[in-house]
Amino acid sequence: MFCKKNLKKIPQAAVLSLVVFLGIGFFVSPGLAAKNETKLETITVTADKREENVQKVTTAISVLSDVDIEDMDIENTHDIWKYIPNLSTANEATRDYFTRVRGRGLSNTAFGDPAVSLFIDDVSYSGVSAFDTALFDIERIEVLKGPQGTLYGKNTEGGAINIITKAPTNVFEGKVGLQAGNFDEKGISGVLNGPVVKDKLFFRLSGLKSVRDGYVENTLNGEDIDSHDTTLANAGLLFTPTEKLDFNLNFRIHDFDDEGGWPVVPMDRGQFQAMTGIMLNEFEGATDYSGEASAKSKAGSLRVRYKTELFELVSISAYRDMDNQNVLDADFTPLEVYNGFNSVTSDSISQEIRLQSRAEKTAFKWLAGAYYGKDEKKYDFGYILGAVGASMYEGVPVGAIDAQNAEIDSEDMAVFGQGSIRFFDDALGLTAGLRYEHSKRTLDHDHTFMGAPAAASIRGEEASNSELLPKVALDYRINPNNMVYSSIARGYKAGGFAYAVDDPELAAFEPEISTAFELGIKNDFPKLGLRFNAAAFYTKVDDYQDRVQVDAMTVLQANVSAADMYGFELEAAWKISASLSVNGFIGYTHARYGKYIDPMTGENYEDNTVAAIPEYDSGLFLEYRNSWGLFARGEIQHIGGMYFDRTNNQKQGSYTLYNMKIGYEAESWDIYLSGKNLTNEQYFVEGYDVGMGFGYMGAVGPPRTISLDFNYRF
Repeated sequence: MFCKKNLKKIPQAAVLSLVVFLGIGFFVSPGLAAKNETKLETITVTADKREENVQKVTTAISVLSDVDIEDMDIENTHDIWKYIPNLSTANEATRDYFTRVRGRGLSNTAFGDPAVSLFIDDVSYSGVSAFDTALFDIERIEVLKGPQGTLYGKNTEGGAINIITKAPTNVFEGKVGLQAGNFDEKGISGVLNGPVVKDKLFFRLSGLKSVRDGYVENTLNGEDIDSHDTTLANAGLLFTPTEKLDFNLNFRIHDFDDEGGWPVVPMDRGQFQAMTGIMLNEFEGATDYSGEASAKSKAGSLRVRYKTELFELVSISAYRDMDNQNVLDADFTPLEVYNGFNSVTSDSISQEIRLQSRAEKTAFKWLAGAYYGKDEKKYDFGYILGAVGASMYEGVPVGAIDAQNAEIDSEDMAVFGQGSIRFFDDALGLTAGLRYEHSKRTLDHDHTFMGAPAAASIRGEEASNSELLPKVALDYRINPNNMVYSSIARGYKAGGFAYAVDDPELAAFEPEISTAFELGIKNDFPKLGLRFNAAAFYTKVDDYQDRVQVDAMTVLQANVSAADMYGFELEAAWKISASLSVNGFIGYTHARYGKYIDPMTGENYEDNTVAAIPEYDSGLFLEYRNSWGLFARGEIQHIGGMYFDRTNNQKQGSYTLYNMKIGYEAESWDIYLSGKNLTNEQYFVEGYDVGMGFGYMGAVGPPRTISLDFNYRF
């Protein structure tokens, strides 16, 4: 499985993190570590729905604390992947459109459920158009790998990103932050927390407002294609009438209004110049229309928890609505071919109930739950023909509209449970779980051209699936600080419908079923201040769901007969002294299609690399913080190459990012100067073949950014 042929594909830069990290050990004596009180703090997580030391959890899990989040300048969900092995995310282009979230080779398209699900305070933000959100006032981020259906209400096949916001407390306190940077970046943020009724009712308010100019310039009109305007507001109430009962009410509003449509530039600037006569530099595009995008979302949840000495009962009721809009130059060229418009609205409700054991000293721990979720999405999208586009059709005027609208209703019901028992003085542990899931999807669809029907309407097309999803894990604690574990779990991503297809048979796609194997080791060396975790995985996928672009107006979801993913990940943290620490990771994923015949062309993509999956990623992070208030942090991140579609015709090569942050921290205030992508590397996170001889266009990652941040606490 892990053959030399595949491992040789990882270049020296990818293993730099591990080599440098281990090399430090030869110059740092264990005596120095002990002398400087370098013991790593114990990290407590709720990944298994109970508070537990992360080193005792029998699955690969990466955790970022509130201090980590601030030190790393994690400001939105897309910043998380840079610090987690075998995880990556990318916008299709604009923030309102769908986001690819990839974990260990499993990914998503614009249709159906995500492979890796996002949870904020136990509430699922599972829609692929809902992933892109600002993050502020966060207590902890937990990233779990592999199927998690036996623990979470909303099913998740490839992993879960679990975000826990800071809860209201009994202490009156607050924080104000100011930010300024290049690209005319400006931001303000604040937190206010305190008791309404002492020891009984507490509130917490937080929010931010930030704006910046675009990273990509449209050279035809001098406009920025992707200027950002972001607003985030959170409000929480915690009511504790008794020691056994508490109510946690949360509201969240997240809006953005961006100038410009899709920040897309040519991948081959020479080919683009040959077609248009326009010479472009990096981070430049040339389109006849810049476009715009916006998204508005509101979410609310009520968590009720009742505790006794033996068990805990939790109820989570949630709703979320979303309204995403964008208009763009859909051909991404200076030619007036056609402009596009996309609108997605969504209304979601969910209810989850969990009952679980509380007695921590018992050998057997258990959890049982039930979940119901309903989501109604409406899509309005299409194209407006320009002069060049209209000339391709006889008798069609400029401004003719090719429009589709669709409604997809989703309903999910599940019961799930998991139990674990320990033997031989807690040395050996066995965990087993089971989930039953029933999913239902319904499609309505209309397609018109110049106001007249272009295809027969689809009404009430329905797809239902039911699956049993077991999980078994075994762990052995060699001693209190070292553990080995193995697990096998079945994953599931529901079938459904693509919304941009006229034929109901082509619109339908089957569920994706996976079997995931994992073998791992977790190690703490307290006297050295060292933590080292490693995991190897193999995932066999049947009916892998993949996106197929037929033409400008037709996009469907195909089922690949099979796909295989395997790889490994290493994570390490070393507290070298009281002031100096180093962290690093390496992840590697080998992902290949099985038998894969294109349903439209008959072309065979068997053994091609699965689209949009980086082959490897790595990071090395050195941080210094002393008692005088001085702070410094340096980062190197190296990401391997990936193909943009199933044809494997276009590839983003490997690239390296360098980041730095310095600052001063006082008791009530701090100030930081940060720089990201210091070498101004242009790299592509998404790409698509636009045809017409222009080749591939792509969405680029952020260029070099510099920011100054000031925070005041009271």
